[in-house]
Amino acid sequence: MQIQIVDNVKYKTIETLALSFEMASDIRIAVAFISKDGLDVILPSIEKALTAGAKVEFLIGMDTQATDAAAVKYLYEQLHKTNQAKLFCFVPQSSSAIYHPKMYLAKNDNNATIFIGSSNLTKRGLMTNVEVNLLVRDNVDTEIVSEAYTTYARLKFHPARVIPDDDFIDLFIRLCNKTKRLSRNLSKNLEIQELLKDFTKKARSLQKPRPNRDDLIGWVKEVYDILPQNKFNNQEIYKFEKYFKTLYPQNKNIRAKIRQQLQILRDLKLIEHVGKGTWIRKPS
Repeated sequence: MQIQIVDNVKYKTIETLALSFEMASDIRIAVAFISKDGLDVILPSIEKALTAGAKVEFLIGMDTQATDAAAVKYLYEQLHKTNQAKLFCFVPQSSSAIYHPKMYLAKNDNNATIFIGSSNLTKRGLMTNVEVNLLVRDNVDTEIVSEAYTTYARLKFHPARVIPDDDFIDLFIRLCNKTKRLSRNLSKNLEIQELLKDFTKKARSLQKPRPNRDDLIGWVKEVYDILPQNKFNNQEIYKFEKYFKTLYPQNKNIRAKIRQQLQILRDLKLIEHVGKGTWIRKPS
């Protein structure tokens, strides 16, 4: 395992990410804010990965005050050029909490890079701001990698996550432009309120991402893969305890970990809890 602090002083965020992305077959990015200059810095390495056959996902926040609407449109258009890339948007359901992660994941068949900290996908966040980010590189089958990808899955399948379309992107741009011109007394501006209502209504009508096996990494994938096709109980899964012990020899409480993964699969709606210690695997 490699662990390193990346602060844009001794080590530049963009240099670390670019190297990881160019060697990856799977790139997943969850950030609160993006800017056009940030995309200009990072997309070249992502395009190299796409050319080599990689799959790429972006999970971005739709904050009208902080997110660059032009960058959202640009990213949406760029990702639509290939079926290897996907964009998912987070639409806040209340003003009391905001979507605020900065998470960059890259993996190939053998190794994974986890990059989590304070750097948003902006040029300053990637190159010049003094930031604090934790970089972890390890084998894809380790527990830390499994936990990181499980956290990412929770972000991806949050109820506020939607799959954008052209109308949604255009509404967001109009809302951002109007909001920035009328930054004072927004709550009293009827035009802003009507536009916000249209944007929220549109978001509710959009499809939401649905999990499949490709979204599962590490522990949760290993548990999912051994599940019976229909109804099963905990005891049936505990029979694989020795198998999991060979995969994760440092784990001293395998059964508790299995139960945790079953709960994660339930939250992802891949299985259903139907009674004490009893589950049904949903059709894939």
